[in-house]
Formats: sequence, C-alpha cells, structure tokens
Amino acid sequence: MTNQRKLKFNLLAIERRRDKVTSTVLAERSNLEIVLLPIDKLKPHEKGSPLYLELLKKEILRDGMLKYPIIADEKTHVILDGMHRWLALKNLGYKLIPVILVDALRNLKIRVGTRRIHRYITDSKEEISIEKVILAGLSGQLMKPRSTRHFFPFSKFQRINYPLHLLKKDKPQDVSKYLAKMNREECGLAIKEWLDEISEELEFLTKRKKEVEKEKREFLNRIKDFTNGFKV
Repeated sequence: MTNQRKLKFNLLAIERRRDKVTSTVLAERSNLEIVLLPIDKLKPHEKGSPLYLELLKKEILRDGMLKYPIIADEKTHVILDGMHRWLALKNLGYKLIPVILVDALRNLKIRVGTRRIHRYITDSKEEISIEKVILAGLSGQLMKPRSTRHFFPFSKFQRINYPLHLLKKDKPQDVSKYLAKMNREECGLAIKEWLDEISEELEFLTKRKKEVEKEKREFLNRIKDFTNGFKV
C-alpha cells in the first residue's frame, strides 16, 4: 500500500470503538474523502501557538489517537484547518496524517474570515482571499497565529479516532520554525482571546435562536385559524 492510497470508510461506523478501526477503514460521506498523506508533504499557512501545541500533544498521546483529520488544498497541500494537529504529529515523529482534500481555489463555497462569527455574518473588510492563504503556504511567509478562520460547505468535525500506531512512528521533528515567538503569558492571552471568540459565537447563536423562536410564534399566531385541529 502506498502512502497516498486512499483509505475510504463509512462515517456511520466512525463511532465504533477505536480498537475496531483498521488501516483499511477510513471514511466517505457527502463525497468527502479522507486520505493518508506523508506529513512532510503538507504546508502550513500560519504560525502556531507553542503552548497550545504542547497541550494538544499531551491530549493526542493520552487518547492514543487522532480524533479529527486536517483539511488541506488538494493541489498545493497547503493546510486550511488543523495546523496544530499537523504540528503535534510532526513534532511527535509520526510520518502520516489523515487529510480531507478540497479544491480550495475552485470551490466558491469555501470562505475565509478572521473570526468564527464570520461564518454567519460576512464582512468584506474582514474577508481574506483563499489565494492569499495558499500563497502564504507556498512561499513560507507564514501569517500570524489564528489569522484565518476557514468555513467549509461541510462539517469539519468528521470524527475518525484514527489510532496513532497506524501513522508510522519515526524520529521527532523540530517544528520551532513554524511557531510564533511567544512567552507563556502571551500564549495565555492568545488562548483567552480564543475563548472570547467562542463566547462571541455562542452569544450570537443564542440571540439568533431567540429571534427564530419569536418568528415562529408570530407566524403560528398569524395562521392559527388555519392550523386549528393540526399539531404544529
């Protein structure tokens, strides 16, 4: 089996216990394919956080698996999502990584913003072109940590629970050139900003949920004569 052989799997089976996952079972749903690629063929487009990398490495080693694949452009192999997972496996010495490949330059449904909330609210001033992302990855002139948020026409949470022992362990690799120069305090502030951004998204969704519920009540009230006798 070559490193780039596509390992298809049924996502309905992904929830199985990890000891039942084999090297010939990966996933496909909604035309998504997850492939195993040599880790050195992938290219980052932004720098990583040293502290977050260490936390993620501990989690991956504790779990004994990679829970989610990364996402990369199929032509250039520039990483669009999962930068720290790639860094963690590379630093731990693994040779392979599960990847969802997308045609980033041709798929107009793939968007790039600067905050999570831009998934729901578009702002031309905050948008980043996918070409800029690809160029950063190809040139090696990496953007600052978490400069981009990629939004895909599918859920990026494709749980695979892929066992580490199937990713071919080798010598650990130095990834310092891909990391931002940040002290522990700066890393802590960056993680706080990350959490604040998640809270911002949750607040937006909570408000939006209330708006939709109100809209439904008003609509039902408007058509109540028609719906009498029907359960809605």
